[in-house]
Amino acid sequence: MNKRTIFIGDIHGCLTELKELLRKLAVRPEDDLISLGDLICKGPDSKGVLDWAMKTKNLRVIIGNHELRYLLYWKEGLIPDQKPYDLKTVRQLGNQFGRYMKFLDSLPATISGRGWRAVHAGFDPRHSIESQSKWELTNIRRLADTKKPWYESYKGREFIVFGHWVRREILQRKNAVCLDTGCVYGGQLSAFIWPEKKIVSVRAKRVYRYKESWL
Repeated sequence: MNKRTIFIGDIHGCLTELKELLRKLAVRPEDDLISLGDLICKGPDSKGVLDWAMKTKNLRVIIGNHELRYLLYWKEGLIPDQKPYDLKTVRQLGNQFGRYMKFLDSLPATISGRGWRAVHAGFDPRHSIESQSKWELTNIRRLADTKKPWYESYKGREFIVFGHWVRREILQRKNAVCLDTGCVYGGQLSAFIWPEKKIVSVRAKRVYRYKESWL
């Protein structure tokens, strides 16, 4: 069987749904797994998801905006307490907090392969992706001057796989796909298989965090 590259959207601590998705995908050791970031926060088991990420040998993880936010606090010697769910996440990580932060600090902002590139949120297509900061790559949605979604201005041939922008349904374009389908909000946890461009999703077991509006 051919090796697959499997991209997984924003998990946000939804370990039960992640395990179900991996079973549905029938993941093999030779498959290349790539998480699009936001492993942690909001959901029920950030620690469990990080434990999975740190022990899964065929997995690569891109840093998400929540991981980056935690790292900025940690490097200042502070405990994250910006969002209403931060202290819950910190308690889950317990006395191993520093070990988890060292793992997050090792994560890249993008990963690329033959014909594709993965990034957590996106980038400004008018500039090289290498010239853009981790904050931009993990937080961008719309271009600041035009207010248009960044991907509407992207005309490149390299296929972009991203998350971050929560939607009820997969956004799939000729040269990009968004995989954040809001599992933590009661939506779905979604994966994208390359090169066949197949979508596989599982439904959330419940609403872990309420979201007022969806795209």
